Amino acid sequence: MKITLISLLTLFTTTLFAQEGELFPSIEVVDLNENKSTIPEDTKGKFTLVGIAFSEDAQNDLYSWSQPVFSEFMDDNNLSSLVYDPYVKLILMFGGANQLVYKKAKEQITQGTDETLKDNVVMYKGSIKDYRKILKLKNRKTPYFFVLDKEGKIIYTTEGRYSRQQIKEVGNLIEE
Repeated sequence: MKITLISLLTLFTTTLFAQEGELFPSIEVVDLNENKSTIPEDTKGKFTLVGIAFSEDAQNDLYSWSQPVFSEFMDDNNLSSLVYDPYVKLILMFGGANQLVYKKAKEQITQGTDETLKDNVVMYKGSIKDYRKILKLKNRKTPYFFVLDKEGKIIYTTEGRYSRQQIKEVGNLIEE
């Protein structure tokens, strides 16, 4: 009975987070300053926190992470940010029919984003089917977060609105 339960838990965990330990799939993005980059190729050498949203509902929850992530990992005036030095990329994905609103959405997002975060908010336009499958992005209304190691491998996954516990777990992983 014990062996069966352990086997089921192991299978469930592996199925749910099968991407942990795997290389993050290559994705070409454009930040709000019009700079192109490719994740994870251009983020290698540092830990990277990647957030992904591909619906307006998910985007709102993704933004719940913005201020806490900035305060904890990026704000030079905060002592805790001296301990961390990750790349942070919040990816807004536009696939299917949403590609038609990409330009207008980008203009609105650019206007509503603080200058200090414009390098961190990035946009992708194209097919999202493969990314959803590889990264197991099942719920369109939920943002997903990944911590990548210095080589671009996924070492942590989570989803949903910001929570203090999630930030703590991310911090423990990327502490230099």
